[in-house]
Amino acid sequence: MNPARPSLDQKINHQIREIHEKGEDINSSLLSRFVSFVYFVVKISVPLWFLFSAELLAADPAPPTYEEAIRPIFARRCTVCHSAKNRRDEDRSGGLALDTWEAALAGTARHKVIVPGRSVDSELVRRLSDPDEERRMPLQDAPLPDPQRELIRRWIDAGAPRGAPAARADRPVTASGGGGPARPARRRPALDVVLPTEVKLAPKTGNSARVGLIEIVLPVGPLPVVTALAFRGDSRLLAVGTYGRVVLWDLVEGHPVGALDGIPGPAHALAFSRDGRRLVLGAGLPARSGVVQVYSVPDGTLLQDFAGHDDVVFAVAIRPDGAQLASASFDQTVRLWDLGRSRPLGVFRGHSDFVYAVAYTPDGRALLTAGKDRTIKRIHARTLQEERTYSGHDQEVLTVAVHPDGTRFVSAGVEPQVRWWTLDGDLPVARRGGHTGPVHQLAFSGDGRRLISAGGDHSVRLWDARSGAPLRQLAGPADWQYAVAITDDARLAAAGGWDGLVRLWDADSGKLRAILVQPAGSGALAENAPRIGEWFAASPSGFVAGSVQLVGAARWRAGGTDLNPAAARAASVHPDRVARSMRGEPVDPIAFPKSLRNP
Repeated sequence: MNPARPSLDQKINHQIREIHEKGEDINSSLLSRFVSFVYFVVKISVPLWFLFSAELLAADPAPPTYEEAIRPIFARRCTVCHSAKNRRDEDRSGGLALDTWEAALAGTARHKVIVPGRSVDSELVRRLSDPDEERRMPLQDAPLPDPQRELIRRWIDAGAPRGAPAARADRPVTASGGGGPARPARRRPALDVVLPTEVKLAPKTGNSARVGLIEIVLPVGPLPVVTALAFRGDSRLLAVGTYGRVVLWDLVEGHPVGALDGIPGPAHALAFSRDGRRLVLGAGLPARSGVVQVYSVPDGTLLQDFAGHDDVVFAVAIRPDGAQLASASFDQTVRLWDLGRSRPLGVFRGHSDFVYAVAYTPDGRALLTAGKDRTIKRIHARTLQEERTYSGHDQEVLTVAVHPDGTRFVSAGVEPQVRWWTLDGDLPVARRGGHTGPVHQLAFSGDGRRLISAGGDHSVRLWDARSGAPLRQLAGPADWQYAVAITDDARLAAAGGWDGLVRLWDADSGKLRAILVQPAGSGALAENAPRIGEWFAASPSGFVAGSVQLVGAARWRAGGTDLNPAAARAASVHPDRVARSMRGEPVDPIAFPKSLRNP
């Protein structure tokens, strides 16, 4: 699998190209700055400002505490590097952990970063506001919004109190037992995430005059962007990568079975070995580090941690025989690793810019790579000698995928066309239109019947992998889609992107099976992990399952009017039916009572 997503600069450049294609004479440098500013304000600054301004306005008169107000900020923006697990890695954490109140007050081995009662003397506050981008925290990331920094100052000036730990409950919820889940503990303000259903509220149901499709509303936004997806060969497990985290979903049982946390930056690339016993991760921090790690499945033991890349690892691929691993990085290299002996095998430096994609041919003899330099290269998988350069793209190539028959491959990128090639040809043999924006990822089903694509035009598309003809656009996405996956038998498709939702479709009919929600959280990758964080899953037929916290916070509405939460929850919370929907089994329509109208 080869997750490929553009950076913010690539989104900006795409908009610049659209303007120039219309013949407008605008200086690209000035336009880039302008679009960058507008994009940042609209997509990041405004949502975060309202989110955290709401938090301040809704706060109690009592001073903020670590557990209630500060820990969520640290968990979202800081503990990817500054955690107890990373404390010994000085290059990554600086010796500082912020994931517990005790660790935050202890500071580093050399000095404290928090002086209770004196925010003006606290190094933490200075680093959060430092105008020097090389020193300001979070490093290589947008600064914390002003309301967040002010909240941290108030907390320190109040003596940095700990407060009572927030209650957590992460077990699956059933519809039986005492009338449903208890109300969750007080939550910090968040944006609503709306999940549509196909269930229509009849005009006279609950004596309501409103008619409309029922929606499920979760106060959990903004969700972390989905940056990578991978199905295990048996189609049972789906790995979902977001910022700092990978979650494993069991699509037979219908819920997550574990999570891998502490990843530096987004999980850009995921790949299962053919035997399903290993999961490879590609990640890293821009201009700082590249991560290539191998974990055992399902217990989550870190088996191998390969060092060598010094920039983000954007794609990984496992040779079909499972003996070799390839990784592609923003450091302009492709590296090979021996999975048996845990050692490097060589470095390919033939690209002149970021390398976005890497894929093995089915016989394992060659690799295809692609990148920002607009070229696709075929290299020998043992000697790393370049065998051929394919130069048919005029813009950056974000993704390549090799057909299982080994005779052809596809590529796409900033240009929306999907190009079809033969391995020994010099020019594309076909170009297929359909997408109207950048294509971020392509993937073939293992049986060679279907191709799936994810686009910046908010669409996910299926193609006939034999003829290249378009089959259908999958309904649902309304924002940039960065990652797609399709099972070996071509029956189940998945996609995710900017909105943070993962959608599962029946690839034969195009019908949506389920929507998966996984807010940022903490956990351990294990088949029987006791804590996997908050989660939620909904079927189009209106049935839901999830952690106690999220099921308790959910609301149901139709025609803009909230429904009776107790009645809606009692009718909707059926984990067994959600699991059946994920498996593609028929599910009877939901039967809502006539008491849905709020009293």
